[in-house]
Amino acid sequence: MLSDGSTAQATAHRLVHCVLDSDPDGLTTALETVVDQGDQLRPYVRAVVAELIQVASQAVRDNAGGAPADTAFAVDLRDDDDTKVSIDDLAPPVRATIRALLADLNGHAEDVEFQLDLAVRQLDPLTGLDTVRRALTMTIALLQWTRSDT
Repeated sequence: MLSDGSTAQATAHRLVHCVLDSDPDGLTTALETVVDQGDQLRPYVRAVVAELIQVASQAVRDNAGGAPADTAFAVDLRDDDDTKVSIDDLAPPVRATIRALLADLNGHAEDVEFQLDLAVRQLDPLTGLDTVRRALTMTIALLQWTRSDT
């Protein structure tokens, strides 16, 4: 199945809406779209993750009042026990996805592209699905955080 960026963008938005609307069947179908990419898996996953990052970044920037040029965004990563976690201790695709989000938030488009390339460097259908799932989880968490913070 060949896919262009607009289809990956639509998949990203469908994933977000399925989670927000509590639509498990739609979520399963959207995730199957990712797995079914065959030879186009890497560019498709990259495009889906890029769109999820855009959605999350826009929500955070909107919540920050448009983020003035002198605003710097950072993350405080913690595990289930609320213990700090170093970004370097994360799996490479997760680390790259978080760094891509930070690069986007901080206005570093070239770094976003580099980190997205790293996030999809060695994908098979399972790791591709996991990369999308983690980006989706991060996006949903940020959307919920920004909505509850207003």
